[in-house]
Amino acid sequence: MRVTVLLGLLFVLPVSVSRGLPEKEPVWPLSLRNGLPTTLPGYAAAPRDPLPDSDENEMGTFMEVSRFFQRIESSTSVKQFRLVVQDYGSGKDLAGAIRKAVEAASRAPNVETRELKVAGLPAFAVTDRSDANPTTLVTVIATPGRLVLAQGANVDREEALKLLARVDFQKIIDAK
Repeated sequence: MRVTVLLGLLFVLPVSVSRGLPEKEPVWPLSLRNGLPTTLPGYAAAPRDPLPDSDENEMGTFMEVSRFFQRIESSTSVKQFRLVVQDYGSGKDLAGAIRKAVEAASRAPNVETRELKVAGLPAFAVTDRSDANPTTLVTVIATPGRLVLAQGANVDREEALKLLARVDFQKIIDAK
């Protein structure tokens, strides 16, 4: 009996002690995710967020973190929304490459583009209406080398912008 009680205390004690300790701030690159909301009204969050990933595109090598949400509207209609932070590192200036890509997209049929401000930051919205359901990509230039992307399937520009407003851009800008 004493052994059972002692073993029980050994398991309970670390749990109760750890609950009293302050949570550690995530370290780089997880700290990039600090400004992304964990919930969006009307959307279900993915059960777990993907781990940070590194990739490369025409603008360079980047570190990426993201969160994914979806809303099932009916048996034939689902809205999916993904928030992404891409960090290309210091010394990069992505604005020109983004403008060039948006300009190229604007020449495609059934594609709407718009330059705007999101939380006072330069942003570009591209919505493809060539299919029955719109696909929207909003790119916000948080810093010269750090982007916040809102990618929506079956989501129009206005809804994407409304959901994007829940991002804490200052935390993303400050992430180290």
